[in-house]
Amino acid sequence: MIRLQKILVPIDFSENSEKAVRYGVEFAKDRKAQLIFLHVINQRIIDAVQELSIKGYKGDFVEALKKLIKDREDEMLQFVPEAWRQDLEVDFQIRKGRPADEINNFAKENGIDMIIVGTSGRSAIATAFLGSVARSVANHAVCPVLVVRPIEHDFIG
Repeated sequence: MIRLQKILVPIDFSENSEKAVRYGVEFAKDRKAQLIFLHVINQRIIDAVQELSIKGYKGDFVEALKKLIKDREDEMLQFVPEAWRQDLEVDFQIRKGRPADEINNFAKENGIDMIIVGTSGRSAIATAFLGSVARSVANHAVCPVLVVRPIEHDFIG
């Protein structure tokens, strides 16, 4: 039997990410596994906020980052409906950095058994690099990766 005790689902709040969440919930229920949702605040966003702060724009970088993290935590709770979380061991995590690197590092550091990821997110360059994060995660992960495509044979009714 394949052991699935910890399932990681990265969230970027896109439609494809929502599909990955649905798959994660179903796998976790079926296997009675812990389900971990991870959002990575892209390093480019952090750098942009910091650059504005350095250039003297009003506002405090530390406070802006705290607010961003709090907003993303709230978004995650809304993105994964409470009804979907019932009867599951669920954890929400936020990291900062390059998304694919942080997802793979988190999986390695936390003994993740499977990653379920959507193929493309809501980055401004999604049309040029469709699924670059999913591809990088799949190529470098320490565990199996299920990639949920936007148009797929849906196993979930």
